[in-house]
Amino acid sequence: TRLLNHLHSTHSGMGKMKAEARRYFWWPSLDKDIENLVHQCKVCSEIAKQPAKAPLQQWNVPNEPWKRIHIDFMGKFLGFYFLIVVDAHSKWLEVFMMNDISTFSTISNLKTLFARYGLCEEIVSDNETQFTSNEFTQFCARNGIRHICTSPGHPQSNGQAERYVDIVKTALKKGFHKGGKLADVLSKFLFCNRSTPHSTTNLSPAELFLKRRLRTVLDLLHPNAMDASSSTRQRYKLNFDRHSKQRHFKIDDKVLVRGFRKNPGKVEWTSGVLISRIGSRLWSVKVGEQIWRRHENQIRQRYWSTDGDLIVTHQTTESVDCDDGSSSCSPPDQQSKVLRRSARTRKPIHRLIEQI
Repeated sequence: TRLLNHLHSTHSGMGKMKAEARRYFWWPSLDKDIENLVHQCKVCSEIAKQPAKAPLQQWNVPNEPWKRIHIDFMGKFLGFYFLIVVDAHSKWLEVFMMNDISTFSTISNLKTLFARYGLCEEIVSDNETQFTSNEFTQFCARNGIRHICTSPGHPQSNGQAERYVDIVKTALKKGFHKGGKLADVLSKFLFCNRSTPHSTTNLSPAELFLKRRLRTVLDLLHPNAMDASSSTRQRYKLNFDRHSKQRHFKIDDKVLVRGFRKNPGKVEWTSGVLISRIGSRLWSVKVGEQIWRRHENQIRQRYWSTDGDLIVTHQTTESVDCDDGSSSCSPPDQQSKVLRRSARTRKPIHRLIEQI
């Protein structure tokens, strides 16, 4: 024991003590005795280096946006405090400029967020007094939010928020150095951050959080969305026009127009005359003493000059609202007349066998 105490008089490490001991003496349990002596030394234990880090324990990634958010404070910086809020799923970032970091101000900003996006399920924060106060605890309990506090003195546990604290601070320094209002610099940074793909997800926060890409000035270079929309609309038109037929009407044409109110359950075609065109497919038709407005699909060409003819077709009608009121849409009270069609005179066939 005296020999080992002499070797450890300068509080050398295990390796040096073992090497020095082997030069002068040895016994079977020498290495173990040296290790026990060093482990039991109070001075060596108190001044020892930081132990090896524990294996990394990662947060689970929520499968939906706004389930778990990480929050932290930054500042005082450029005269303001900043509340940093990060969504764990989409990396959507929210930053609030604050004059103070009281519990009341913190809850007020969180209420603003919840009014926009709804209540989250979990909030992760450090152990600042604003987050550990009784008022904040009751606020989370009333809204059914689970509050998770990270380990004291271990900011890596809330790494998502801590990382964005550094990102926001650097961005504000650069933007404010170029001149401009701090609020404008912050808004421009948030817009860029939300529309830029994240290195972890390979998608922008807006695509995961809002389910769409944010329109930026760069989109003016490639208006692909408008081209795709135009192509789709053109395809729809081609498919529809396969079963359509272009008809040409002109003013003073004698036509038949549909009426919908005289005999329910029947399609009525009433004689009229086109008097003006009021749209690409909409016409004004004079029917008796009334003016009706009808779509081109509700107009047929008429090939006789007798006014007041009415054709009744027994079929189910579709529900179509007239553009005019009920008084103008009601056709005149006329009796149905059967359309008289001309027919050729048929002569009997004279067969040769009958004449013999």
